[in-house]
Amino acid sequence: MKIKRHLPAADLEIWARYLQHVKPLPGVRVPAATERVIVERQAPPLPPLLPAPPRPAIKPQRRPAIAIGVAPPGLDRATWCRFRAGKIAPERILDLHGMTKANAHIAVMALIAGAASQGTRCVEIVTGHGRRAGGEGVLRREVPFWLNDAPLHAMILAVCHPHAANEGALRVLLRRIRV
Repeated sequence: MKIKRHLPAADLEIWARYLQHVKPLPGVRVPAATERVIVERQAPPLPPLLPAPPRPAIKPQRRPAIAIGVAPPGLDRATWCRFRAGKIAPERILDLHGMTKANAHIAVMALIAGAASQGTRCVEIVTGHGRRAGGEGVLRREVPFWLNDAPLHAMILAVCHPHAANEGALRVLLRRIRV
């Protein structure tokens, strides 16, 4: 709804001073300073509503970190026992011996992503024990972190060592692609 109102004398004076510096367009009449100018404006806006109370922050659901040798939620006991005992044979094996950390990271990502896209259920990653006496190798230490990173974490269901005595290899059970 539009409201018509007259400008106060002070505003008219300011308008008249402004018009002295303006060259009118051809065919447009400039009002004299003594004429009352009627201005149309919109009705005043409604008072603002009170702000809505802040919503509680919604945290994205994250899967728990993948722990080696720990049964994940959502995996039945029989499958977990078969997987942990090594009775689910890996369909692909990646040997990281002799690779640099950067090359190994790329190879692990390619293995998991490729296997998951092809519907492979189980893969094995051989890291080795490392060359340090009494310590662990760089790849053996880093691979679990890589498996917990965002792009791979969603594809992995469980991780364990294929044999209790051999911690230089990891067997990875991949999630099934549901259609």
